[in-house]
Amino acid sequence: MITREYAVDMPPKMQFYSDTSHYEPDGRDAPAPQTIEIHNSVALRSSNVTKLNTNEYEPGQFCDGCAWNKGTTRCGERLAYLVTKYDANETEARESLMNSFNCTVPTIYHKVYSEKNEPSIILHVGPHKTGTTALQSFIYELAKSNNTIFLKDNLRIPTTKDLPGVYDGAGTGINLAYCSVEKYKQGGGQMSARMCTSMQDAFPKFVLDAYNKSQNILIVAEDFDIVGMDFSRLHHFLLPYKKIKIISTYRRLHEWLYSWYNQIVNAYRLIYATGDEKYPTFVEWLRHFDSMVHRHGVAVAERYNSYKFIESVHLINMHDVGRDSSSVPENFFCNILQTETVCNAIKAGARPQNENIGHDHEYERLAIEAKLAGKIPEKAVTRKLTLARSAAFLKKQIDLKNITLPIICPSEEIMEKMFQHTVEHEKKYLLEWHESQGGEEGLRDALKKAGQKKMCAYDTVKILDEGILDDIFSKM
Repeated sequence: MITREYAVDMPPKMQFYSDTSHYEPDGRDAPAPQTIEIHNSVALRSSNVTKLNTNEYEPGQFCDGCAWNKGTTRCGERLAYLVTKYDANETEARESLMNSFNCTVPTIYHKVYSEKNEPSIILHVGPHKTGTTALQSFIYELAKSNNTIFLKDNLRIPTTKDLPGVYDGAGTGINLAYCSVEKYKQGGGQMSARMCTSMQDAFPKFVLDAYNKSQNILIVAEDFDIVGMDFSRLHHFLLPYKKIKIISTYRRLHEWLYSWYNQIVNAYRLIYATGDEKYPTFVEWLRHFDSMVHRHGVAVAERYNSYKFIESVHLINMHDVGRDSSSVPENFFCNILQTETVCNAIKAGARPQNENIGHDHEYERLAIEAKLAGKIPEKAVTRKLTLARSAAFLKKQIDLKNITLPIICPSEEIMEKMFQHTVEHEKKYLLEWHESQGGEEGLRDALKKAGQKKMCAYDTVKILDEGILDDIFSKM
């Protein structure tokens, strides 16, 4: 029998949870075949501000089968301590706890690792328009063609069965992101609490199974950039892993905002065509600048870095990576994670099939505004194909006639905000790269060029009121 004084000599807190259906305990420290590290990125330093804690859940509050309460955690801590420190037999340790501490709640148990052998969960949190879609596509296409290739690098990728929800395939990781939003749909997510029921049962079992097999987990989803994330819920989804590593991607603010704008209007263009919602110009969209910057790569990284349960946060500089989609997975697996098997597959020709390449939507917006003004027929904009054809026709005719259209551009105030944000971020995290791009002078020049052309929008009110393109509209 193990005496009570040994049982109360407690170590630093350990987390325990979930069922034991996939694990046969042997009472020994389990060596990890390959603990994964993150390379060639900027590691955010711990803030001087006190790290935020996450909340514990009462039994049934988080999910029906989860017994996350303090009493259960204490029992699990004691069991692990007795087994690891005193080399105790697990059965004997359980009996001691039942007798000495009245741990009547079934003990939540998983393998216990030394710190150097702890497996990790790596969350690639985007944000949008930083190559995340190409990375997601690559991962799931490769896993579909070879379902063991990631395991050879000791990486576990959740399938739709492991992480069920509204999204599947390359979008599987989005289910975790949306089910971790504080108020679900009301908090900015795309899934309700009811839609998350199945994943709340399946995903913790997947995580526990991977942990007990000493596997690292990789989850990639750009929607982890949502501001209203419930970090307590996310933390509990990821238990019993202690090494949670975050990867976020940096892209210069003016490039990122414009690219993100184009992604959004691309998704809503047919709704804009009905007139039910106004098609915003990029200049109008920038009025929400102060809220949008919270989803920029640096802001996302700093948000995750403020929580105690996150072991490390790493920032990738997108500008160090090539512009084509194949370079994103190559950089991630060959340079950042340095996984041998997957990297070799990439060098042998593995490439993502689906990309999320944005393009300028100004001619589509012009066509839609012309339709709403009654200058072109409705059928010219009601389907994606016809809208694309109308936009291409307008561009061709305007170029042929060499027409200069009136434009509106972002205000000096907004441009200065972009400059100040970018300078602050780059000097803080990417100083060497910032200086290699010409420092503040180079940044101002880049912003000036973008602000004079790329970030400007056609003044459709003036174009339509003055009939500048009526001759072209009449031919559509």
